[in-house]
Amino acid sequence: MKFGSVRLPEFPSIGLFRDRSTAKILMGLGLGWLTIFFIIPVVVLLFESLNFGEGTLFENYSTALSSTYTMTLGRTLAYAFVTTVVCLILGYWIAYYIAFKSNRQMLMLGFILLPLWIAIIIRYFGVSLFFLPTGPVQQIFGTDFGVLFSTTGVIVGLTSALLPFAILPIFNSLQSIDEDLINASQVLGATPLYTLRTVIFPLSLSGVIASALFVYILAAGSFLAPAILGGPGNFMMANVIEQSFSYSIPLAAALSVVFTVALLILIGIFNRYANISEVLSDL
Repeated sequence: MKFGSVRLPEFPSIGLFRDRSTAKILMGLGLGWLTIFFIIPVVVLLFESLNFGEGTLFENYSTALSSTYTMTLGRTLAYAFVTTVVCLILGYWIAYYIAFKSNRQMLMLGFILLPLWIAIIIRYFGVSLFFLPTGPVQQIFGTDFGVLFSTTGVIVGLTSALLPFAILPIFNSLQSIDEDLINASQVLGATPLYTLRTVIFPLSLSGVIASALFVYILAAGSFLAPAILGGPGNFMMANVIEQSFSYSIPLAAALSVVFTVALLILIGIFNRYANISEVLSDL
């Protein structure tokens, strides 16, 4: 290419760059990333969990499945379940108000998203300070109502941190409902409660299921909530795995595998009754 008497260098055509960005290359990059940062770490984790020294090969799993750790696993799954139920109840009510009653949806959504801009450890410390002897609750009522360093404190902390993850999918599903269906129900004489039960809720079920899945997985893997708001008797699997890592990496790896398998089994059972892939595609 020439510009006057100056000869400009030749650059590859746009088509060449377009040819390089083929589906195979993009898929290869995705698979490579998945292999390096997921598959290989999982294989290493499985290898570390096995006992190649004295004793049986699965000795670490025998320890991980002892009563002490299975109680912690049950506590973890129970805390996650209670948190999910509370978040769904509060989240649906808030999402319903924003979708159908609020005149300032964007402002309300901004308030919902605002806590996500703050580090989660700061939010947990904020909840803790709220109930401390110098906090407003004890200053006004003279008691923390048994929240600090208890099961209630862990649930309150998890709910405050994960509530936005319940509100947003439900709000999205409520927003996608055709208003003509709601109006038709009201024209036919249905009460608001009956319309909610027979029209709005069934059509927003995809958001409810997605919210339940997000909140449950995030709550089950929580480390900071029991560490800050609970006591030693309220520790969850993440806390136990972290403690085990300091004195036995193979045991920590075995606990991680057991915890992951338990979650996958629960998700599989959940998927049997609620098609997760179909639900997520509807959002």
